[in-house]
Amino acid sequence: MQNYCAYTERTKQEVLKKMQGYGLSEGDAEMVMEKLIKAGFINEIRFVKSFAGGKFRIKKWGKRKIEMEMKKKGISGELIEKGLNEVTEADYQETLDELLEKKWKLIMRSAKEEEDYEAKQKKKQKLMRYALQKGYEMDMVVKSVKRMKL
Repeated sequence: MQNYCAYTERTKQEVLKKMQGYGLSEGDAEMVMEKLIKAGFINEIRFVKSFAGGKFRIKKWGKRKIEMEMKKKGISGELIEKGLNEVTEADYQETLDELLEKKWKLIMRSAKEEEDYEAKQKKKQKLMRYALQKGYEMDMVVKSVKRMKL
C-alpha cells in the first residue's frame, strides 16, 4: 500500500477501495490506513492542493468542475475550499480569457464572412457553453465574453 500511495497522491476513499479489492477485513484496513497516515503516505490536504492545482494548470478546469470531482472522491467541503484556494483569482481569470480566445478562433474558422446577428449569437452561446462545461462560473464567463467584444 505504501507503493500505491507513493506513486501519486491518494484519498482515504481510494486507498480503502484498493484494500477492499485485496480482500482485507475492515479492521485490518483501518489499521493499515492509520499507519499510512502516520507515515505521511496519505495526506488529504496535500491531495486537494495537488489535485486542484493540477487540474487547473494542466486541464484548465474551472473551480466548479474541480469541486465536483473532489466531491466524487469523498473529500469534505472544508478540504475542497483549501484546495480551491490554491488557484489565485488573477490566474483563474487569465486562464478563462485564454481558453475563450482560443476557442473563439476555432469557432470562427468555420464562419462565413458576413453572418447575421442570430448566427453570431449562436457562436457566442457555443463559446459560453464550452466555458461552463469546463467548470467556470456563469458570471465570470459572461463578463469575459463581454470584454472580448465579439
